[in-house]
Amino acid sequence: MPRIIRKQSDRKTTPEREIQETIGSIKERLKYRQKILVISLIAFIVFIGSVTGFFLYNKSASNKASLLEYEGYKIYYGQFQTEPDISDDRYKKALEKFKESYNIKKKPNVLFYIANCYYEMGNYDESIKTLKELISRFSEPQIVSFSYYKMANAYLKKNDVENALSSLKSLSKLKDGVLQDLALMEIGKILEATGRAEEAKETYKELIEKHPKSTFVNEAKARLEEK
Repeated sequence: MPRIIRKQSDRKTTPEREIQETIGSIKERLKYRQKILVISLIAFIVFIGSVTGFFLYNKSASNKASLLEYEGYKIYYGQFQTEPDISDDRYKKALEKFKESYNIKKKPNVLFYIANCYYEMGNYDESIKTLKELISRFSEPQIVSFSYYKMANAYLKKNDVENALSSLKSLSKLKDGVLQDLALMEIGKILEATGRAEEAKETYKELIEKHPKSTFVNEAKARLEEK
């Protein structure tokens, strides 16, 4: 059987084709990678721009909220007034500033002053509602302590003794809070005033035992001696 003689030109063109195909494939991959790189770079630039814009907006919003808060304090305390202002009008104006500030940035002290404005205007229901929101939303022991105490006073203004006592009891048990000794003193007085002498007595004892360095200890002891 005669041997098939391959042309030398066939042996040469095959590897050349392979090389060309390989080079073409590399070029295509490079183009794809360049495309991905460009897309990634654009995405990164957009991301950086978005983050920068977010922080600039937050900084601007924070400054505006602080300015409104400061204006609210000035009005609330009657500072820099050229003419005397009726209390209710003053608190309404302060309330507007505090609300604007709080809408921009949620801060517990601003919400507390919103409640204070309602309280000073005689709107105890709104004051209590606002204080409840503060207590549920924020956890700072100091501001929560003041909120419970203010809430108790608002309930007393409404002649709601039981809810006032409940608020004071929550305050007296608040971990890491302040005014616990004052809360116990107030509980004792309310119980005493409503004819619940034995409960008042136990409350005064609790105050003395749990807060021996309190400024209310001497008063508590004096009230116990009277019984």
